[in-house]
Amino acid sequence: MPGYTTDQRLKELLAKYVLNYNYWGYLFSRVRRKPSNSLPSIMGVAPEMDGTISLWYHPELVDGTDDKNLSLILEHEGMHLLNKHIARLIRIIADETDITKLHIKRDLWNLASDAASNNQAEFEQEDLIINGESWPLIFPKSLGLPDWKITEWYYYELLKKNKDSMEKFAEEMKKVFKMLENHSVWTKGLNKAPDPNSLSRKIDSYITDIIKESVKSFSNDRGNLPANIQELIEQALGAPKVPYYAIIKKLIKGSRLSKFKRSHTKVNRKRGYVFIIGDKGIPEISPFPGRTRDFTFNVGIVIDTSGSMLIEWIAEGLSGVKNILEKDRHCYVTVMQVDTVIESEYQPKKIRDIKFEAKGRGGTTLFPGLKRCKELGVDVCLAFTDGYCENINHISRKLLPKKIIWIVTPGGSINNINKTGYIVKI
Repeated sequence: MPGYTTDQRLKELLAKYVLNYNYWGYLFSRVRRKPSNSLPSIMGVAPEMDGTISLWYHPELVDGTDDKNLSLILEHEGMHLLNKHIARLIRIIADETDITKLHIKRDLWNLASDAASNNQAEFEQEDLIINGESWPLIFPKSLGLPDWKITEWYYYELLKKNKDSMEKFAEEMKKVFKMLENHSVWTKGLNKAPDPNSLSRKIDSYITDIIKESVKSFSNDRGNLPANIQELIEQALGAPKVPYYAIIKKLIKGSRLSKFKRSHTKVNRKRGYVFIIGDKGIPEISPFPGRTRDFTFNVGIVIDTSGSMLIEWIAEGLSGVKNILEKDRHCYVTVMQVDTVIESEYQPKKIRDIKFEAKGRGGTTLFPGLKRCKELGVDVCLAFTDGYCENINHISRKLLPKKIIWIVTPGGSINNINKTGYIVKI
């Protein structure tokens, strides 16, 4: 049709989705579209340096692809948005200075995110027909991995399986699965970002906003979300699994109100007679030393990094650190990774200071971490564990922190810890 552009076709396709109460129409109608003849793949969501998201597409490849396959591609890209895969990737590579390692991490994450997304979308066909050619889709079975795991799990499994030949493995996968080229724009221009972690947070916030808006419009039009999409949306919009900061605040609210620190007393000129004033008009002795409430408190985070702890459970512990840092600027946090000894100890002041690499992975002896929290005099200790550790109940209470919150993983045991603090199940 003369004058009928590729963008008009995509716009009409999304409008058709909206009329048919297809959620992807509501989501992508809020995403800016950008054409690019140099794009190595047909389509891909990509970050902008202002923290927004665009949908890049190759006009020629789109023109040569029918609506059915375009619909599957949009659903695939929508899954990446609901999973916030771009923001999660940027957090993984933000502090990587070795370019080769950065590219390997990026490529393996791309494989993991595609496997997770296609698994969640429950695609029945194993390839797409793009511009007359077959483009195979990546599923967990394509990588020799089980279904229904989170992206980080696939990512760390790929790192372990290909420890000695990661670069070669990534290159071979890109040759087989051309759909991986969709992700080539995920990190484009990232080296120009002054603070990748800050950019990641902006992208995360932007995606959350467009998901909220799309769900609201979709619900108002009385559309019904498929169960797999509903679950992803709830995860994308939901708070952390456990409201760590709310628990901490409730436990130590009384102690915060009763804590005071010394401060300067301001002289009331009308009542200067209550002070001893020197020759220079400055008080020399105040009968009423100044003091103010001390709202600071110390939190010790003990993360069990033994071999029985899955990576996603350790990640949940680190999300608890993030939650605390975001909520209270008066909070001082000490993070300890413990298996049989303290493998790592540090004090993050900002979210970018959190170390996401798990150290240890041996046996489980948590007392060294608890003892260290006692030495630091923390107001409360948050301990993330599966509970399969030495019997903490038999340790003298005076050797442990004064307040302990045990965050126990699914299927974890509380038999060895249930007499020493509060128990919260993830």
